[in-house]
Amino acid sequence: IFKQSNRMPTALSLILCFIASAVTHAQSPSDFFELKIRPVLAKNCLSCHGASSMGGLRLDSREALLKGAKSGPVITSGNAASSPLIQAINHTHPRVKMPPQGKLAETEIANLTEWVNAGATWPATTSAAPARNFWAFQPVKTPPIPQVKNKRWPATGTDHFVLARLEQNNLTPVKPASKQALLRRATYDLTGLPPTPQELDAFLADSSAHAFATVVDRLLASSHYGERWGRYWLDLARYSDGQLDASKDKPFPNSFRYRDWVIDALNSDMPYDTFVKAQIAADFLDNEKLLPGLGFYGLGPGEDDRVDVTGQVFLGLTVGCARCHDHKYDPISTKDFYSLQGVFKSSQTHEFPLAPEANVKAYQSAKKDIEDQKNANADFVLKHSTDLSEILARKTGRYMLAAWDQLNGTTPDPALNKEITDRMAAYLKTPGRDHHFLDKWDGLLNRKAPRAEVETFATGFQNFVLTIFDTKHAMDDRNYVKLGGAAGIRDEAKRQYTNLESLPIEQYYLWRELASEPHKRDFVDVKNGVFYFGPKDLDRYLAPEWREHYTAMKARLTQLENALPAQYPFLHTLKDAAKPADMKVYIRGDAATQGEPAPRRFLPALCDGEPPPFNKGSGRLELANAIAVPTNPLTARVMVNRIWQHHFGQGIVRTPSNFGQMGERPDDPELLDYLAAKFVESNWSMKAMHREIMLSSAYQLSTSANETNEKRDPANRLHWRANLQQRLDWEALRDSLLAVSGQLDPSIGGPSAPLADSNRRRTLYATAGRTKPDPIPALFDFPNPNATSEQRMVTVGPMQRLYFMNNSFVAAQAKALAERLKPLADDDGARIRQAYRLLYSRFPTEDEVRLGLEFLENDPQKWPQYTQVLLSSAEFSSVK
Repeated sequence: IFKQSNRMPTALSLILCFIASAVTHAQSPSDFFELKIRPVLAKNCLSCHGASSMGGLRLDSREALLKGAKSGPVITSGNAASSPLIQAINHTHPRVKMPPQGKLAETEIANLTEWVNAGATWPATTSAAPARNFWAFQPVKTPPIPQVKNKRWPATGTDHFVLARLEQNNLTPVKPASKQALLRRATYDLTGLPPTPQELDAFLADSSAHAFATVVDRLLASSHYGERWGRYWLDLARYSDGQLDASKDKPFPNSFRYRDWVIDALNSDMPYDTFVKAQIAADFLDNEKLLPGLGFYGLGPGEDDRVDVTGQVFLGLTVGCARCHDHKYDPISTKDFYSLQGVFKSSQTHEFPLAPEANVKAYQSAKKDIEDQKNANADFVLKHSTDLSEILARKTGRYMLAAWDQLNGTTPDPALNKEITDRMAAYLKTPGRDHHFLDKWDGLLNRKAPRAEVETFATGFQNFVLTIFDTKHAMDDRNYVKLGGAAGIRDEAKRQYTNLESLPIEQYYLWRELASEPHKRDFVDVKNGVFYFGPKDLDRYLAPEWREHYTAMKARLTQLENALPAQYPFLHTLKDAAKPADMKVYIRGDAATQGEPAPRRFLPALCDGEPPPFNKGSGRLELANAIAVPTNPLTARVMVNRIWQHHFGQGIVRTPSNFGQMGERPDDPELLDYLAAKFVESNWSMKAMHREIMLSSAYQLSTSANETNEKRDPANRLHWRANLQQRLDWEALRDSLLAVSGQLDPSIGGPSAPLADSNRRRTLYATAGRTKPDPIPALFDFPNPNATSEQRMVTVGPMQRLYFMNNSFVAAQAKALAERLKPLADDDGARIRQAYRLLYSRFPTEDEVRLGLEFLENDPQKWPQYTQVLLSSAEFSSVK
């Protein structure tokens, strides 16, 4: 059927990496501007290019940018490369280098570049913020159950609201889904796994009126329910197993404890108000079992996002947009933002130990000894490796001539180091460099020039190399001082945000090719430089005393590592700062320009009258109580909307984290309030809300088309049919491959592990990274955990089909599925029928059986190919 491969094509891998990188910026243009662009402009530019209009240039509106200065516009919308502003901040403009005090951070330059390339969106200013009479700020009211004509169709209160709107629009719901389709839908909805043939048989055999209710109760009681719905919450919580860093994640060794707490909380049906409070202020709730919930903030990418995440996740409001100015659309002022920011500035991350104090101190002391020894070893290697490369660089010309001889079939100078000669020869014969300094060499090599001509070039090139090495050595000394010594050099964040000196880019590339340690270039591993010798092979170039000393250092490190006790368990949490304090408003988001005080308090728009100040420590407990209270008009609405969204494909409000003016209005505001009120009345029970929704006739409709309904309501906002789930999300898709092949490890909880082919646990337990997200999950729209994710994108494209055709994990599950089918039946036809029941929860048609038999032709060797086709089908990866 197709050729199998155990390795993904290189081109595909590169494309997947590109996709993974692109996911990082999956924000709306307005949000991206408010969070990434406006603060940078306010901090670095507006003091000179705001109202003062220095040099005739203003940077406080899009119109001003396009107007530019006397020389013309400073941006070309959609083309950053030709925009003088981008050239100026990159210090590549022939005349202007901005800001004058030093270059922006690389991340800031990258964000500004992306912003200009994307069209330089600058959200328009409205004349006045909306009044508090906007629907989302009104109290939740329990609406009366609507009267309907078709008295037999409604099964729950939800159905009365749905049917009433359908009848008002002269529409009728389609027929119910088949029992097979309904079971598959419900099982995926609540557990993220396919139903087993045994579960299907039991449901088909149950003809009672409560058959489906029995199914729903069974699924809600399954431990897999918490795994499925816990993953939805982790999307919102921007959960990751590591902290964003310059080149790779800084690990969060106990992050899984927050993930497991979320799973347990959902499985035990923890009331949602308690669930919310625990994640904001568990350290004040006098219940140690709630402390892991503080991982919501303790595992976040940074403290600057906490106000924004709190607003979006719990309240459905984009409070972060008020960081630099009053919110353009909602009644949230900049002062309101800094009132909440003060709560989190008065809090700090904390590792709460789950072990005796003596164990903690012993581990920390041993760990410090190891780190100190590692740093000493690294400093030793760096010094001697650098010294060695600088010494060898002074023989560059001789090694070039030796390489020339070797490449031309003559004997190279035997007095030179053969390994370095081989390295130099391999380097000099390889084209495609990132600089032009050896272009003439390539010409000499191609035309086999006279050796005297080569000697002249080698001598000149060596002098040029020595100039670069001497310049870099001096720069390194100055950078050492800027970073504050060895400790600063080891601090990736400090290196990233310090204005360090560097060689011109082409000269740096040449230095890297000669003296750099192994690195990556365009996602591809590059070997070390010609003259570089690192910790594994430096010994043989050391003098005897130095070699003995280095051997002792390595032995000391090994001894310390072997003696290190097991790390004590702890929780990633928050605690109050020693001296909680209010903040002042940062004018235009600039910490250096502070305005009026912003007392810690809740949002006035959600309060009856002026909100009281928070005065209990940081104020997190008061904030939690203000959010998780029935009188808050948003908390219950936002959560029931999220539950509805995952059952129907879209929320009643189709912007689930934005209930403000720029969000969509609810399709059925009365239904939303009915569910919100019922949610609170049921003690904030999420499982009760699942039952209310899933036992409705609306949920149990088929995906059948209806021409009249399609014309009048093509987006299905009136819920006259069920929405087809075009493609399972990444976790359900991978978990299903393991489940049907019989390879799934169903164990719950525990540390995360890399997503290797040998990993048979649910995908929820795979390591999630921030700095370098795994490209395969990104291919299937897994969200980047650097930002809260309200809803998964759903793409269906050829790259995903190629994954099913070529990926070794899929091939392994196809083979395991073929082996699983062998003992289930005596012949190929019966095995085909079993395969369809396992994968699709149905029996195959006779044509499908015939096609399968024709392909197999009683050849057992073809079964893995056949099962891989079945696993690759759209029916397996979708739900109707």
